[in-house]
Amino acid sequence: MARTQRQRREDTIARLLDASIASIIEVGYARTSAKVVAKRAEVSDGALFRHFPTMGDLMAATAHEAGRRQLEAAAKRMADIPSDKPAIEEVLAIIRDLTGNSTNTVIYELMVAARTDEKLRDTLREVMTAYVAKIYEAARAVPSADEIEAFGEENFAALVAVLINTFDGAAMFRHVLSHPDIESRRIPILLTLLDGVRR
Repeated sequence: MARTQRQRREDTIARLLDASIASIIEVGYARTSAKVVAKRAEVSDGALFRHFPTMGDLMAATAHEAGRRQLEAAAKRMADIPSDKPAIEEVLAIIRDLTGNSTNTVIYELMVAARTDEKLRDTLREVMTAYVAKIYEAARAVPSADEIEAFGEENFAALVAVLINTFDGAAMFRHVLSHPDIESRRIPILLTLLDGVRR
């Protein structure tokens, strides 16, 4: 059966986003051009710009797709947390693993580039605001209401941000500075700190 125009369009967009993510992982944001992405996706430059009128549009869609993949991976792992294990320890391991994976590297690359690229920053702001809101929403689904209350409702978002930023920082430095002894102690130390934060 012949594919519909919509199916062809969706397939092309998926290939372009896969190619954009793979290119950023392989050669970095600075060397990911329309030509590189189109070639990897096996489409013409014109086809790329038919679906994404500007590189900013492509990068926003790339960030959205990378975030979607991260949230999907987190949800799958969280659904598999055994009921006999402390949820918070398992969640920290999930955050550690996801912040260190190559898909998250795409988000890092875009965020660092956006620091000095005002146009990219404006393009990504809405996508990343929605992504972070979904992270907080997912975080609220993990602990029980009693655990959230123990940390204090007003502190919960800040606590989630501190935990994620801790692992983000470790992932960013991992490429140039390795501390295996610290890596093995990071989650136990965070658990001790969390115990101290509880009311």
